[in-house]
Amino acid sequence: MIDYKNLILNSKSVRSFKEKEVENRYFDEIKRFVETSKVLVPEIDTEISFYNKNEIYDKIDGLAGYNGFLIDSPHYMIMLSEEKDNYIENAGYVAEKARLKATEFGIDSCWITFSDGNAILEKLGLLTDKKLVALIAFGYAEEAKKKVVNATKTGENYSKSEMAKESDVIASGRKAVEEIVFMDKWGQNADLEVLEERALLEAFSYARLAPSALNRQPWRFIVDGGKVVLAVDVEELKNEYEGSIDSGIVMLYFGAIVDATLMDSKWVFDADANGYDVPAGFKVVGYCKM
Repeated sequence: MIDYKNLILNSKSVRSFKEKEVENRYFDEIKRFVETSKVLVPEIDTEISFYNKNEIYDKIDGLAGYNGFLIDSPHYMIMLSEEKDNYIENAGYVAEKARLKATEFGIDSCWITFSDGNAILEKLGLLTDKKLVALIAFGYAEEAKKKVVNATKTGENYSKSEMAKESDVIASGRKAVEEIVFMDKWGQNADLEVLEERALLEAFSYARLAPSALNRQPWRFIVDGGKVVLAVDVEELKNEYEGSIDSGIVMLYFGAIVDATLMDSKWVFDADANGYDVPAGFKVVGYCKM
């Protein structure tokens, strides 16, 4: 079973890559893992492909990357998807799985932004009815990797201080669990001891480490009995794509830890915000049923 805890702690976004190439067998493993593991919406058909720099860089330089600056890496992954309800959230969930799996092999990566997916597909000569939903750079980082403590093992009698020691290693500047998790309705900040008693503290501690556009952490959670509602700050995001991708990624982080430590979880897309007092500017995406 994939160790999501340690992969989340050791994953990082890389901007500068060595020229050293990654062996194709690792990409084969990543693709196989993605195609056979849990997804958000099984009914949506997706496909991922890996490209070497010489196959893609010159064609899409200027069309992708922050302010049109394409990160120079030896490899890139492109993900295509059918255009159906919640297909972008599903893309965030699936593509981030590929990124975490790469971390297992010591491979670094970075999400790359783009504004016109059709233009990229045209430049690459890809004739498809699917949409470009994710573009990720892969390779080996120029800088030294960070070292983190091992993640708390399932079943340990961990304390709040131990959880802080585990997840705060890479959480500098991020919002604390109490700031992003509410109990029953908006504004009622969660108590860490209560979350620990409900066996949810770990899941939220790792969820707060999920990457998001410019690290804005646009998501908030509301614990409502046996379900956890997810809301996203749409006013903080540049466009709906970013909000949906970030939603899918945080759904993976939270759900993967719940699956490993508590029980099998399932995300349900439901925009009903009645009774939660969610403020204007935030949108309820759905909830995790446990």
